[in-house]
Amino acid sequence: MGILIEKTQDCPYVNFSDEGILEIEGRSITEDPFTFWQPLLEWVEGYCQKPSPNTQVIIFLEYSNSSSNKYISEIFRKLEEIHGSKSQVLVKWRYEIEDDAILQLGHDFASIFVLPFEFIGVDVEKERFKKVKIRSKKTGAEAIISYRYWDAIVRNGHGDEYQILQEFS
Repeated sequence: MGILIEKTQDCPYVNFSDEGILEIEGRSITEDPFTFWQPLLEWVEGYCQKPSPNTQVIIFLEYSNSSSNKYISEIFRKLEEIHGSKSQVLVKWRYEIEDDAILQLGHDFASIFVLPFEFIGVDVEKERFKKVKIRSKKTGAEAIISYRYWDAIVRNGHGDEYQILQEFS
């Protein structure tokens, strides 16, 4: 069973799935990092016992304090142990195009761990307005939704239930 935590002002959105997608997005400045991060670290330890053949770690931080970085580091350490033997791990480090500090944090992690990192610059303003038109294969109903919502549908394993009709920028 995965973990889903909604984003707050102090804690990031987290979506860890048994299918091998581990997402962390937002700001991590919680005053009690142990209570927030320890269950995530324990979940990753359990996941590493029987991981998916491919594991994607998608990180998109606005800000992360040193306590949070310590836990992220521990998560990477656990995934490094299974990379290449039990699972092919890929870290997709997303960052706002102008945010050199978060980009540098990603490069720091990449220099510490023997994991492949892919760095993806994101134009946040442009992303906010991206839309997609989809059709349900089951009902034929059509909808125009945000690309972020479409991404969540795919991430949760329901993408094959819909057909993309059109993408808007």
